[in-house]
Amino acid sequence: MVGARRGWGRLVGVCIALGAACAGAAAQNLPMIDTHSHFQAGKDRNFPAALTRALQEMDQVGIARTLLMPPPLPKDQGPMYYDIEDLQFAAREAQGRVALLGGSSLNVMIHSVAPQDVTEAVKARFAARAKAILDQGAVGLGEIAIHHVSIPAMGPQHAYELIPADHPLLLLLADLAAERDVPIDLHMDLVPEDMPLPAVLRPNPLNPDTLPANAEAFKRLLRHNPNTRFVWSHVGFEPLLTRSPEVVRAWLQEFPRLYMSFRLNRGAPSPAAALSPDGRLKPNWVNLISAFPDRFLLGSDSFYDATGVARGGGEQGSNQGLRGLRALVNALPPDVAEAVASGNAVRLYKLAPLASGK
Repeated sequence: MVGARRGWGRLVGVCIALGAACAGAAAQNLPMIDTHSHFQAGKDRNFPAALTRALQEMDQVGIARTLLMPPPLPKDQGPMYYDIEDLQFAAREAQGRVALLGGSSLNVMIHSVAPQDVTEAVKARFAARAKAILDQGAVGLGEIAIHHVSIPAMGPQHAYELIPADHPLLLLLADLAAERDVPIDLHMDLVPEDMPLPAVLRPNPLNPDTLPANAEAFKRLLRHNPNTRFVWSHVGFEPLLTRSPEVVRAWLQEFPRLYMSFRLNRGAPSPAAALSPDGRLKPNWVNLISAFPDRFLLGSDSFYDATGVARGGGEQGSNQGLRGLRALVNALPPDVAEAVASGNAVRLYKLAPLASGK
């Protein structure tokens, strides 16, 4: 009997091991949807070539579909600026693999007018532009910047942006998004309370010496319209390291229409970094994602050009950020992995389901 029990125990152990291996293999083959990507603009921009290369980079890591959007510039910066009109060709030429968000023009409008100067005429122009973007087939509005610190390596082209999170035009945008039932993609570097600028950001003079608290104003935006869905981008790799798993858990518990998308350029020891320095998903992040399996998305923040990932993917020219997304998916339990890899994006953005094997 004892021998039989030992044999059964060994058999169970083998089955468990095989099950884990099979689950890991299945996760490695799960198609992914990247909900946050851009084209690299500038005087030499070539968006058709960028699209070709983007599809190649996506194929290497199993990204079946990407959501392209313009970055949140605070003003029309000439060749750096674009909006949904400049991306329409990508949705046509890569039908089924590319969907679009729009809103750089909305970001410019928000950042160009002080809250106290928002008139009914300003609101009307803003609403008309938002509706025009959605009428062109946008599946969401973004990327919109509330607080955007400037990264030293990016230089002066990487703006420091700050507006009150409860700016009247942001509240209006929340209402418009709820009316059309589309999400808003937000860039919001979280400052729970006034804090000195981290040393790593000081080499860029665009950043102020002190960062003002923005959490309470952001909560007012999230409470404004209970039907608005927000995607808070760049969790897991963000410059202020203020979104630890404990902080993220509290926000998700308080705001049921809030979602977060992972940017995973590289790992770090900080609790706010989802990946360890060796590129593995940390156990406390696995636990957090498993507790909220329907609230997380993938969002690489890759900027594609004719050469590949120009920036936003780790080291310049590297697809490390894309591979980080695959590492995250592979580390999750199978049912959670499927939701984060693509299921949540399909549901939130009302996308066509991915075809089997795509």
